[in-house]
Amino acid sequence: MANGGIIGPPNTVTPAVCAAANVVEINSSGTYNKTAAAPSTVDLVVVAGGGAGGPEGGGGGAGGLVYIACFPLAADATPVTVGGGGTSGGPSTCGPGNNSVFGDGTNPVTALGGGGGGGSGGPVGRNGNPGGSGGAGSRAQPVGCATQGDISGFPGSGFGNPGGGSQPTVPQVGGGGGGAGGSAGPSTAGCGGVGKGSPTIPWMPNCVGQCSFLGGGGGGWSGNPPSSNSLVGGNGGGGTNTSGYGGPQPDSSGTVNTGGGGAGGGSSYGFGGSGKVVVQEKAYSVPAKAPGVWSMASVYANVKAGTWTN
Repeated sequence: MANGGIIGPPNTVTPAVCAAANVVEINSSGTYNKTAAAPSTVDLVVVAGGGAGGPEGGGGGAGGLVYIACFPLAADATPVTVGGGGTSGGPSTCGPGNNSVFGDGTNPVTALGGGGGGGSGGPVGRNGNPGGSGGAGSRAQPVGCATQGDISGFPGSGFGNPGGGSQPTVPQVGGGGGGAGGSAGPSTAGCGGVGKGSPTIPWMPNCVGQCSFLGGGGGGWSGNPPSSNSLVGGNGGGGTNTSGYGGPQPDSSGTVNTGGGGAGGGSSYGFGGSGKVVVQEKAYSVPAKAPGVWSMASVYANVKAGTWTN
């Protein structure tokens, strides 16, 4: 079609639309690359690896969790380190979780690995170990404190809780590991602390973590047959010891990529779950477009109708 020296097919204006928010899950170390057109401010969750549970002892603490509702990206490509869960250690040094980091040295957001649960050597109890969330003590020994703090410039962004104690009146029971969202139960229950999720992180999809929760503490250990509501790991991937004194069970370790703490065991113990990073790219408007080569008649008609865009 020729019109005033311009030749091209007739086209239509593409109207403006809203691109929906996009949730990106990062389960291993590497680089996060922002969607090109998405805003440079994102919602960010970083959880570290959970601590291991103690042999004949307390549950491991969950990895510390950081939640920032509006985090400004320094660049479109951001390095990410996802911390592994605690895997080894004896009664006094049960394996701590490893840190998770979003960003480089100039703009890091760091979640601290969970503390290992206190094990025991015969009748001797051990302290729970400090970490993002603290590990539980065994045989009436002190609990591990929570070390996760806020990120500089973002008050209220860091989450972690201490482990649960093993009471003198119930020395054969280890407490539960601390969770990102709550302290662990005492040794009479041995439950791990709950992780962090809704309503604090309302946009977290249900398929992320354990029912949208991350950072559950590991359950404790009991030398006696557990009751129906004891030794349970916290919602958010905490391990549960279902075996009494026996060796590790399939669910005694923290769930992978939740930051959950491992359960205290009998002759063994559960490992901590690895960490995770979750980024929500916010919704944004895609402007109207008028692509291609246009006839003068089409340009005139759109301008007159108010539908032409630059």
